[in-house]
Amino acid sequence: MKAKLHFSLTIVWSIATSASLTILLAIPLFLSLIDVLKLPQLTDLSRQTIHDNFDVLMAYLLKPWVSTLKLPDFSSSAGGLKHFADVKQLFLLAFVVMVLLAIPAYRLIQKGIYRQFYQGLKICLLIPLIILGIALFGGFEPIFISFHQLFFRDTTWLFDPATDPVINILPETYFMLCFIIFGLLYVAFWLVLLVKSKRYFGGQRRLN
Repeated sequence: MKAKLHFSLTIVWSIATSASLTILLAIPLFLSLIDVLKLPQLTDLSRQTIHDNFDVLMAYLLKPWVSTLKLPDFSSSAGGLKHFADVKQLFLLAFVVMVLLAIPAYRLIQKGIYRQFYQGLKICLLIPLIILGIALFGGFEPIFISFHQLFFRDTTWLFDPATDPVINILPETYFMLCFIIFGLLYVAFWLVLLVKSKRYFGGQRRLN
């Protein structure tokens, strides 16, 4: 029973950790895409202006002590501000869960408890493959919509560029790449455990 609890908590930890690392990597990713996605040309804003506004947004989303969001060059609607407040809560929750569940996850790995869940490891890897299949046949948009419907209770995430022009510097391609990074981090963790389990059981069979 305790082993199952450790495994379940590690699943939650892997999601929270993959999300947390993705959030941190999303910052340099965005900066590297400003020119690639031609955001200055599309928005009629300078690269520095886009950079400055993104920094303000991320400071608000990542710092618990920053309680208000005021973008220097973009107006914001009440709905847009509410959505960013909801995103901030999710971001901080991911970081908290990553820290709180680090110990059970460490014990699962350090004590080799994960070997008891060989089939479970396969299932953990199967889920992102199913999502990838959906993306290949249906595109990224259905996944993007489903994600927001799952984590947000209202439709404030449906930004109107007329009232929340900041969405113009946050194109779908950027979010898609963030989702890919999350998936790669998540898969890498469980794939390592699966490979280690295979090697362990392979060694046990040779000894027997």
